[in-house]
Amino acid sequence: MLVDSYSEFFYEPFYIFLLLLILGLLYLAIFFYSVVTVKFSIVGFFLLGSSVVTYLLVGLYMVGGGYYSDGYAPETTIFSSYGFLELILLSYPYILLSLAVSLGRKNKI
Repeated sequence: MLVDSYSEFFYEPFYIFLLLLILGLLYLAIFFYSVVTVKFSIVGFFLLGSSVVTYLLVGLYMVGGGYYSDGYAPETTIFSSYGFLELILLSYPYILLSLAVSLGRKNKI
């Protein structure tokens, strides 16, 4: 029984939730900085739009997971629904944003 209580701490630690929160907020800052400083091509705009849509879908997935765990949670932990899957899914908006920026040119301000 004691091993079960430690297994959740080791496999889904609390700092993953904080890391997701920081990465989510950092994405917004990087996105707006990229929009201001980079001139995008047509493909870049498509990748930029795909990045925003993916970011919103991951956020919607996380909110839906939170609503589900509020009503149907088999365990009593608060942040158990946010873990490594969401961390992996949050990497896709960053990948698409970096592809869009790499195809663009720097604006002369």
